[in-house]
Amino acid sequence: MSSPAWADALERAPSTNLVLATAATAEMAELSPASRSTLSAGTVSLPLIESELYFLIARFLTTGPCRRAAEVLVQELEQHQLLPKRLDWKGKEHCRTYEDLVLSNKHVAPDHLLQICKRIGPILDKEIPPSIPRVNSLLGAGKQSLLRTAKDCRNTVSKGSVIAALHRGRPPEMPANCDKVPSLVELNYAKQLTGCTASSSSFPGNMYQHIKMHRRILGHLSAVYCVVFDRTGHRIFTGSDDCLVKIWSTHNGRLLATLRGHSAEISDMAVNYENTMIAAGSCDKIIRVWCLRTCAPLAVLQGHTGSITSLQFSPLVKDSTRYMVSTGVDGTVCFWQWDITSMKFNNRPLKFTEKPRPGVQMLCSSFSVGGMFLATGSTDHVIRMYYFGSETPEKIAELENHANLTEKNKGL
Repeated sequence: MSSPAWADALERAPSTNLVLATAATAEMAELSPASRSTLSAGTVSLPLIESELYFLIARFLTTGPCRRAAEVLVQELEQHQLLPKRLDWKGKEHCRTYEDLVLSNKHVAPDHLLQICKRIGPILDKEIPPSIPRVNSLLGAGKQSLLRTAKDCRNTVSKGSVIAALHRGRPPEMPANCDKVPSLVELNYAKQLTGCTASSSSFPGNMYQHIKMHRRILGHLSAVYCVVFDRTGHRIFTGSDDCLVKIWSTHNGRLLATLRGHSAEISDMAVNYENTMIAAGSCDKIIRVWCLRTCAPLAVLQGHTGSITSLQFSPLVKDSTRYMVSTGVDGTVCFWQWDITSMKFNNRPLKFTEKPRPGVQMLCSSFSVGGMFLATGSTDHVIRMYYFGSETPEKIAELENHANLTEKNKGL
């Protein structure tokens, strides 16, 4: 190359470098100070949904007790450019600060992420039912996991022994995704292993699709007012307007015995939890108790001045002491104490007269599962609660929330 050409090249080189340096300086000027520091440390490219998740986590933490953790998280998110970026009309990305995102997304509440988590479970349960319905957890595993698929919930084994072992003594509930519902034999075997069962499992809904009349019996001369099963389900007791209590066989409908003594229609009956006696209340104001083994009368209890409206045996166990409760149209609640060994009743009941005004009647009663509480309903729109945890039953509350008379509270 000739000397004039070398001179021209040397003159052009500085001008070209100057142009490149000027362009780089202008590009750096467009970036924020946080972006320039990040470029020096290296940027991280994330999918949009991950960037939004980081933002929602920081948004959730800023209003909770972990304020310092939220400040550190926001600093690191801005330092590493992990927050969602803004696109201009040319399609170029521009970094944004946490405050900019909060101002531009005012519809996103601080608990936005929490609300999303709460809605995922119920929506997924409709598509892929879990093993235990209505129990949602972000930490669930297997068929309770929020990441479960339809393939994970196939071929459910539902034998009685397996169900009993999985529930470890709790009432066995059938998985909602069972392909084949276990038979009653398998359910009873599971009950033997666990000692308890749930009514929804013992009698699945599809059983009632094939229900039909088992037997029709004409056994009373007048209207039948009350029907009760014994604790084994092998006997049925009916109380009628003909003043009789009759015992029938569940299997063939045969009349086993007739219990007499009342002089008016039978209003209610109850069988004790030991399945050794039956008590019947009547409109003759008397309660009569019979032995289920011999059908012999055990007690004639007179404590009401009006018709008997309800009878309940308490499931509460206090050594050999048990209680039976009766209510009447005279507005009284009577607690009858009896001994399980001798099967003798105390003829003097503990009586509560609940008659704030003339004409008030006690209509119904129901014990809690363990027998510690009793609820009664009456015509004065009041529900009264009684407590059996003391030496003697005592009234603890009166609930006035009904606008009409309360009746038929058969399950507390």
